[in-house]
Amino acid sequence: MAHYGLRLSTKSLSIIALSAAFYVLMGAISGLVLPAARGYPAHFFRGLAMSAAGAYTRRMWSVTVMSLISGILFLVLVPAPAPYLLFSTVAAGLLYDLSMGRNYPDVCRKRRRITVATIVSGLGEAVVALGILTYVGLFGAQPSAIAIIWIVTIAANLVLSTAGAQVTVALLRRYAK
Repeated sequence: MAHYGLRLSTKSLSIIALSAAFYVLMGAISGLVLPAARGYPAHFFRGLAMSAAGAYTRRMWSVTVMSLISGILFLVLVPAPAPYLLFSTVAAGLLYDLSMGRNYPDVCRKRRRITVATIVSGLGEAVVALGILTYVGLFGAQPSAIAIIWIVTIAANLVLSTAGAQVTVALLRRYAK
């Protein structure tokens, strides 16, 4: 039976909070250490943190809660006004949880389901973020240049977040009961 309520144990809340902290911290560190990468390493850490939160809590909405915490932290901590981070991160978490389907506890540790949920999540995150940034005029370029920006950014997001999720898959193979 699937658990759709927001009842989370102390252990689950701890995993969610640690996953959110890991994602925000590693995103910040990678942004400081690799400024030329322009935030792309954060996609790897998002894929890793979200898939780990879902796999280790085994609770529906755990990744959504993690993404909400992360999004609020990004909103508060990122020096430039970047409200798109809140919306894109929450969209990613929500899509991840929804992609797992009805039997969340049974499928949240399956390699294929983790990979598919991460791809859907990454696509949603990229579309929301790029949509907001395009709407506010950040990409003041020709439509063909904007299309290239979208394609490259979405592709990088999907590859990096899926790579992060594969780390979770490897950890599950090694340490899961």
